[in-house]
Amino acid sequence: MKKTSVFKPNSIYAALDIGSSKIVCVVGKNNSNGEIEVLGYGSQATKSMKKGLIVNPSRIEEEIVFVVNEAAKITQTEISSVILNANITNSKSVFLNGESEVGGSKIDELHIRSSINNSKFYNVDDNFEILHQIIRYFDIDKEKRVIDPTNFFADNLKVDIYQILVKKNYIKSLRNILNNASLNIENIVSNPYASSLSTLIDDEKELGTICIDLGAGTTSVCIIENNKLIFAHAIPVGGSNITYDLASGLNTSIEEAERIKTLYGSVFSNPSDEHELIDVPMIGSDKNRFNQINISYVNSFIKPRVEETLELVRQKLKEYNLHKKNFRRVVLTGGGSLLEGINEYAKIIFDSQIRTGYPKKIEGINSGLNKPQFATVLGLLSSIQYNRQNSQFFHENSEKNEKNGLFSKFFRWLEPYI
Repeated sequence: MKKTSVFKPNSIYAALDIGSSKIVCVVGKNNSNGEIEVLGYGSQATKSMKKGLIVNPSRIEEEIVFVVNEAAKITQTEISSVILNANITNSKSVFLNGESEVGGSKIDELHIRSSINNSKFYNVDDNFEILHQIIRYFDIDKEKRVIDPTNFFADNLKVDIYQILVKKNYIKSLRNILNNASLNIENIVSNPYASSLSTLIDDEKELGTICIDLGAGTTSVCIIENNKLIFAHAIPVGGSNITYDLASGLNTSIEEAERIKTLYGSVFSNPSDEHELIDVPMIGSDKNRFNQINISYVNSFIKPRVEETLELVRQKLKEYNLHKKNFRRVVLTGGGSLLEGINEYAKIIFDSQIRTGYPKKIEGINSGLNKPQFATVLGLLSSIQYNRQNSQFFHENSEKNEKNGLFSKFFRWLEPYI
C-alpha cells in the first residue's frame, strides 16, 4: 500500500484498531467524489491486551499479521502502512495560553508564531510526546474565540492551545510491534477522537458534544466543539469488568458470563425479572450442572459497575472544569453502548440528551461493520479526510518529519491558521 499525503482518487488506506478484545483492520479508498469507500476488513479476538495495554507483544504481532493479511486477501490489496489507534489511559492533557502585542498593526504570521512561542508550546516533558495538538481559538482585543485572526488589526493577540501528550515509550513500543509485523505507521489517532469522527453528525461537532466510547478494557471520552477536539482522556475500566464481576458472582466461566450479559443483562430491572429464571453452568463442573438464578440477580452486578464507569468519566470532566460548560449532548458508542438501559442511566448521570453512536453511513460498509463496536476503526479511516483539512489534529510519524525536527513540524502544524 503506497503511503501518500495527498488525497488522490482511488488511493488505498488501511486502518488498524488494536483493541482490548479484538483487532480489526479495515481497508478503504477515497473515491472520485472525495469520500471514503470501505473495501473490506479482517477481524480477530485477542487476549494479548488488558485495559488497553499490550501484555503479550510477541503474540499480538502474530495476531496483527493475521488480521492484516486477512484484510489484504479479502480486498486484494497490498498493505504496508496503517492508520493506528492509540490508548490514552496514561495521557496528559495540557492547556496552554500565550499572547503577543500587536500594537495596532495587522495580524500576520509572525504575530501568531510569537503568541504560540509565549505559550510554553515547546516545554514538553522529556518522557512524553505530543499526540494531538489543536489551536482551540484566538482572542483579539475584546473579540473572543476568533478562529482565524489574520488580517485583523489589533493591539493584543492571545492564543489557546490544547495538547494531548502520551508516553514516548508507549509510542516506541507501538512502532516496534508494527515494524516487527512489517508495517509502517501512517498516522496515530487517539481512540475517543477516532470514535467521534465516525459517529458524530456535523451539528453535534459544531454545538459541542461529549463522545464516550465504552470499550472492553477501557472507557474513553472526548469533547468536540466548534468542529475541534477540545478534550480527550480514558480510564482503565470497561465492559470486561462487568463480565468478570458476573463470572465471579455467578460462579461461571468468563465466556458464559459474557453470553449472559449480552442476552439478559440490563442496567435496570423490571418487577418481572425477579421471576424470570435462567440456567447458569457452574465453573469447573460437567455441562449438566447448573445454578438457577433470576435476571434481577444478574443485573445487580451490572448496575454498580456501569454507575462507577460513568461517574469516573464525569469526575474526569469535573477535574478539568469541563462540567461547567453544561454540554447538552452525549453520544455513547463502543460495544458497551449496546447494554440495555445504559442510555437511560447516562441521561441521569450527565443530565443531557443521550443517543447510541452507530458509525455514519460510508459507502461499502456492511451490516458486519455497521455497529458501535467498530466506531474506532471506521473513525481511523475517516481521519484521512480530516488529516487533509485539519492537520493540527494528527501525530507526525514519518521519518521525514522526524528528521526535519520540531521547528519544521511547528510550521506544518500552523499552516491551517496562516
